[in-house]
Amino acid sequence: MVGYLRALATDFDGRLTTGGTRPQPSTLDALARFRDAGGVVLLTTGRIISELREVFPDVDDHVDVIIGENGCVVESAVGHRLLAAPVESALTTALRKRGVKFRAGEVILAGSARDRIEVLEEVRHLELDCQLVFNRSELMILPAGVTKGTGLFDVLGDIGISRHSAIGVGDAENDH
Repeated sequence: MVGYLRALATDFDGRLTTGGTRPQPSTLDALARFRDAGGVVLLTTGRIISELREVFPDVDDHVDVIIGENGCVVESAVGHRLLAAPVESALTTALRKRGVKFRAGEVILAGSARDRIEVLEEVRHLELDCQLVFNRSELMILPAGVTKGTGLFDVLGDIGISRHSAIGVGDAENDH
């Protein structure tokens, strides 16, 4: 076992990789050493999981659990589940009508932070209970109250590891 530290929760972009590509072999070797010592690696990312898999198709070989869409979606060897209801489809329709470009995950909508005014106007107009989360030049629209932290705490409870025995590593606004 790895002592008191039993779980490593790490962001993908800016932590495991730079430039949004597959992590370097040396990074993957470090994760393997941690896992070989009995640790659990939790990948906490704002990315939509299908987009993560496009750049890192063998992710499951290197991490134990993926907490994707900024805490909304969990994937592991035991299955796939949503931790929140998807953002209302009415918002998707309204943003398309306004010409706002975005990507739809299973729960979140993701796009450019440049479109924050239009997004906020539509969220207010539709009286939706959701939050806008910034991540560098990106914007995510999530259900209210969901964060990487809420997703992480949920998963730690599932696997029986105290949050006091976990460490989180991130580098952007959505990692707070």
